[in-house]
Amino acid sequence: MTNRVAAVIALALALAPAAASAAQLKYVASARGLLGRVIVVDARAQPACLAKSVRGAHCLPAADFLGPHGRLASFRQIFWLLGTAGLSASEHVLVVGDDPTERDFVAGMLYLSGQREVSILAQPVSKGAGLAPEALGPGTPRAMTRNPVYQGTVRGADIVLRSELARALAAPGAPPLLDGRSDAEYWGERIRAWRGGHLPGAQSLPIEAARSELAAGRLALPVGKHFVVYGHDAFESVAYFTLLEAAGIDARVLLEGWADWADHPDLPVASETYPDRVAKPAVAREPAPWLVPLSVFNLLAVLLLAGGLAYAWKRKT
Repeated sequence: MTNRVAAVIALALALAPAAASAAQLKYVASARGLLGRVIVVDARAQPACLAKSVRGAHCLPAADFLGPHGRLASFRQIFWLLGTAGLSASEHVLVVGDDPTERDFVAGMLYLSGQREVSILAQPVSKGAGLAPEALGPGTPRAMTRNPVYQGTVRGADIVLRSELARALAAPGAPPLLDGRSDAEYWGERIRAWRGGHLPGAQSLPIEAARSELAAGRLALPVGKHFVVYGHDAFESVAYFTLLEAAGIDARVLLEGWADWADHPDLPVASETYPDRVAKPAVAREPAPWLVPLSVFNLLAVLLLAGGLAYAWKRKT
């Protein structure tokens, strides 16, 4: 794909040196052997989790982390949320789900919030998650209050702030950037924010392409590079970060993603585009309530005047 990260070699060669750094966030192919030693978190919507999940799984939908317009909640609010889900940060959590982006987003938020260890089950939970039928059952909803109190420490070293990245891009030796959006968004052909384009110097590596190349064992990135990664918004950015970090790629995440960067006109953008201005359709206006009676009155007045003039003319002649 266009401007794609060029080095494509065997996955093992690229990931082996970084495997130790990804020990706290990793994918697992099977949950067998983990049940009983982990707390299971289901990232799907609560009705699906309550209907059937890994028995006793804690329902923690991706949407619970997000506020209006997809804005990420503050970490203070997220810590409260995690406490109501029965987490204290000291557990080994296994995240399950169906949609890979939702699942990876929840796993990434747990990891960034300081959860001790987070594993991600690659198998869809709606298809049995590779478990025996007796291991499946209803999930557990969150409580109204925290039990226990979540005591994690935010992994700030894995997060890059917008202002911090702006300074880094203006200085020599800027960090390498990976853009996880589609190629059309990267080049500004599709715009979901105030403007289109990409961060200066960013390379395009869409999340779906990265996922399929990782699954096929073909994706490799330069060893020793510390990438800053981003998607469209917090939801997509954190999921993208999780995909790469769990695969052993050293990454930091621009938490609010492209949409937040694009909303600040003073920040630099490459391949900058703007949405086409679309003329608003004319809106048919309802007539004022007094207009119809007035029109009828005027019509009657004209008819009476015309009748009076005709009668007067007839008498005169």
